[in-house]
Amino acid sequence: MKRYSVLLAILIVLPGFLMAQNFADAYRMSFNHIQGTARSAGMGNAFGALGGDFTSLSINPAGSAIYQSGEFVITPGYYVNKSKMKMGGTTFSDNDQNFMLNNVGAVGTFKTNRSEAGIVSVNYGIGYNRLANFKNNAFANYNNSSESYLDAIVNYANIEYQNNDPLTMNYLSQAIGDIQYRDWPTKLAWDNYLIDPQVDGNNNNIDGLYQSILLQDEAVDQRKSFSQDGHIDEYVFNLSLNFNHNFYLGATLGFHDIVYSSNTVYEENFENGGDLTYWDDYYMEGSGFNFKIGGIYKPTQNVRLGLAFHSPTFYNIDEESILEMQSSEQQDGAVDPGRNVYSYDFRTPLKVVMSGAVVFNKRGLISVDAEYMDYASMRYRNGGSGSDNFNDLNSVMSQNFKSVMNIRLGAEYKLTNQFAIRAGYENYGNPFKSTLDAQSTLTDNISAISAGFGYSVNAFSINVAYTNSLSKISDGSVQPNYYQVNRENTNQNILLTLGFRF
Repeated sequence: MKRYSVLLAILIVLPGFLMAQNFADAYRMSFNHIQGTARSAGMGNAFGALGGDFTSLSINPAGSAIYQSGEFVITPGYYVNKSKMKMGGTTFSDNDQNFMLNNVGAVGTFKTNRSEAGIVSVNYGIGYNRLANFKNNAFANYNNSSESYLDAIVNYANIEYQNNDPLTMNYLSQAIGDIQYRDWPTKLAWDNYLIDPQVDGNNNNIDGLYQSILLQDEAVDQRKSFSQDGHIDEYVFNLSLNFNHNFYLGATLGFHDIVYSSNTVYEENFENGGDLTYWDDYYMEGSGFNFKIGGIYKPTQNVRLGLAFHSPTFYNIDEESILEMQSSEQQDGAVDPGRNVYSYDFRTPLKVVMSGAVVFNKRGLISVDAEYMDYASMRYRNGGSGSDNFNDLNSVMSQNFKSVMNIRLGAEYKLTNQFAIRAGYENYGNPFKSTLDAQSTLTDNISAISAGFGYSVNAFSINVAYTNSLSKISDGSVQPNYYQVNRENTNQNILLTLGFRF
């Protein structure tokens, strides 16, 4: 079938999209929305100047020095994701939910002497906080489309022919592992008998020029589903000093564990019979480390000021991409998928966290954190055997990303000596300068509201929080009609923290 629409935008981005590393991955590894204890979550995680909560070890390491006794905390949670995708004037809704463990840790304290002068105590903390949750499901349908994914595949191959780099029939007949990664969709379509060579005036095949099996003006029904899962966890080892109950200094060594998977399924049903299903699966796992140092100063008993510096997180990443296509046109059995495995290093931006808090008569408090990050400083390094420094990708980071200031606000009020209520707000800046081609891009800031309460008696405490965050995303894909699809994600968390002081 010869179609007159060129799908030019898709053709331009198709080879780049099929690179394993991209800007969306860089943002995913760098963005953290901490999900620690319920007390911190209920107050918008604005704990940079407050301390005295295990979550603060991942925000301002000096926070552990506020403790005057030891504490063990554990925080299970219940997570609900709701997504809405808009396609062709229709909104498609999906959801996902699961239980998780957001936080577990302990803080201990050593009193140095009986005096309240000098170093009053040396405190330590060990445990983990969840920094990100990637779980998400979404889908969208588009019926009676005049454009097929096969059009994009054919036009891409034909442009390679015009550029004197043809995808010959012998080339496509090789094992998929012997073919360049960017050519895999064409190879898979060829193996599934979904594209044929064009013929000249003498009915001879033109090697390198192709056409799809679809007839002129044959419509297709399309469906695409998205499923993501994974997390970033930080395992913290903290040490802090309490000077005169007036100045607090701390350091945290953080070890990160990142796991991410993305599974997309794209389907087409042809108007005159036949179909194709295309799977694009991506798996990432890795580990990294960073270092944090911070201080908290109390100029008066009611005012606290905090400052913390986070080094970049240095990751070592292993990833695997699997592309597979099956069609009813293929009668010889399943076509072998393509698998691409790659390793590389990645460096996130550094962070500077400036904080302030005011305490009112030991009954209430208001706290604020301002967190600076420059996403343009992200860098890929040492790909493959170590020789790939991603110069082409790194050199344009500043053209696609900018610096942001993230804001966290929190408030707490004690109705009694044992019972407190809380509220919070978070706003994380959108670092993307523009919408990226064929990649997922934030289109607005991420905002979150939260509320909670806590009850404590003797050495036991129980805290509950509810958080609700909203992000707006443009999902980019190479398939027609899915090139840029608007999606809204609403993430809701219910957290329960049990604490025991000792």
